[in-house]
Amino acid sequence: MWILAGMWLAIALLDASVNAFSYDINVSAELEVPPGSSKAIQHDFASFSLPAHFFADYAGNHTHPNLFSRDIFDLLYNKTGSHPFVRVGGTSTDRVWYNASQEPAFINEYSLTGITAELGIATRVSVGPIWFEGFQNFPSSRWSYQVNMGSSYNETGGLENALQVARLVMDAVRENLDAFEIGNEPELMALVGVRTENYTVDDYVLEWNLYADAISAFVLKGNPYGLDDSRFFQAFTIGGDEEPWTGLDVWKAGIDRGDHVKSVSFHQYAASNQAWVRLQDSYMNHTANKDNLTQYVPEIEYASQYDPFIPLVLGETNSNSYNLNMSQIEGVFGSALWLIDHLMMGMALNITRYNLIQGTTFGYSAWVPVPSGGRQPYVRAPLYGQIFTADALGHHPQVQVKALDADLPWNMSAYAFYEGCELAKYAIINLDEWNSTSSYERPSQQIQLTVPNGETRVRVERLTGDGASADQGIEWAGLSWNYTDGRLLQSGEYHSEWLDVGQDGKATLTIPSTQAVLITLNGTASDA
Repeated sequence: MWILAGMWLAIALLDASVNAFSYDINVSAELEVPPGSSKAIQHDFASFSLPAHFFADYAGNHTHPNLFSRDIFDLLYNKTGSHPFVRVGGTSTDRVWYNASQEPAFINEYSLTGITAELGIATRVSVGPIWFEGFQNFPSSRWSYQVNMGSSYNETGGLENALQVARLVMDAVRENLDAFEIGNEPELMALVGVRTENYTVDDYVLEWNLYADAISAFVLKGNPYGLDDSRFFQAFTIGGDEEPWTGLDVWKAGIDRGDHVKSVSFHQYAASNQAWVRLQDSYMNHTANKDNLTQYVPEIEYASQYDPFIPLVLGETNSNSYNLNMSQIEGVFGSALWLIDHLMMGMALNITRYNLIQGTTFGYSAWVPVPSGGRQPYVRAPLYGQIFTADALGHHPQVQVKALDADLPWNMSAYAFYEGCELAKYAIINLDEWNSTSSYERPSQQIQLTVPNGETRVRVERLTGDGASADQGIEWAGLSWNYTDGRLLQSGEYHSEWLDVGQDGKATLTIPSTQAVLITLNGTASDA
């Protein structure tokens, strides 16, 4: 039987080399924005989270600003008209201790044991005054900062030290400070050894409000930057949605008893280092991506009905919570395609913003900001997912998104982008995994695309790579980016194609496996 099964597999793969499916797939959207579409999308939707122990790598300081990172921020700004948001937070930020007399910007201490040691996360981050200069390397970005509620290292004055840090951050970014967070992933504090095993939601809510009251009174009150001195905190920062640590549990425990909550944050990773994790099944899989995000719909609905309205963000998110030694799925072209689907599904579900966590040694990072591992700084594959998404979002002030997945197979996704309530763009991702080492030719899929506005042609731009496992040779519309002499350098020549639309309002589009395309309707397209 196994010989017969292998023969049928070979026949299936031979047939797949011509077309991914034996039928054309229809992708269509209404001309005017339909019910069930998203609200208007913020143009800083795809933003960043930087952990304290790597913050100086990404930002630098006054004398050595990281211009490579700044160029990447500027690239995304030029595409969307909005500077990326920066959240400084994570497990290591819950281990920050300020020393006013410390000359180095930071001193990272690492344990040889424990769960965070396996993930390359510092067990203590001592910061001096120079560390705060990094907050000025991205001068037009908005910021949130996570105040240390995790560990005071058995030293006295833990709250007072946290207040000092909060004040220094506020003075560094001034009116661009958007919110403070307090603590990181409280449901895991016992696991990482900073709370007892019987730490509860009620304990967390009590502590959280104690810190929020203190920051309001001793940092925010009377500030000269116009910042609200009470409702200025992003709550939750929880890494899951299971009892007894759901967002609804935290609301019911009285997190907003002091009128401090401005927004709420969940932390979400698509998978970890389980034996079953695979690039195709776990990431290049729209059904799995959608299921990972629809779990937040009840939380989104509850927060949106709260008075005042409370935005919900994925304040820390990326592909894999086990951020080391997962190179087969992290930092490769397939993960860039996953990221596009992840971001656009979040837009369609009314998540307010994603803060994509970065780290110098983290496998999923979009770029490595300093020399590391014997290499110079460099761009990594996931950045192309953000660049693609930024161009899809564009500059229009009123962009809404609708997922078009009702009739699509599990390894393909499509989204309609509306500008000013009218259909402007399609984004289609062929998530069928193919590699240059595959034993068959690259399959392709024909799409019958509906163009309902009477246009005679549409513009097509393609995100291409040599295969799902490729970490180089990636191009967006013929362009690529990398590090050269301390800066971000664009290379290649811009390329797009024009696709004719028939009298029936249909255009036939071919998308090879492991590729994403952005289709711009002619009325909103340009030749550049």
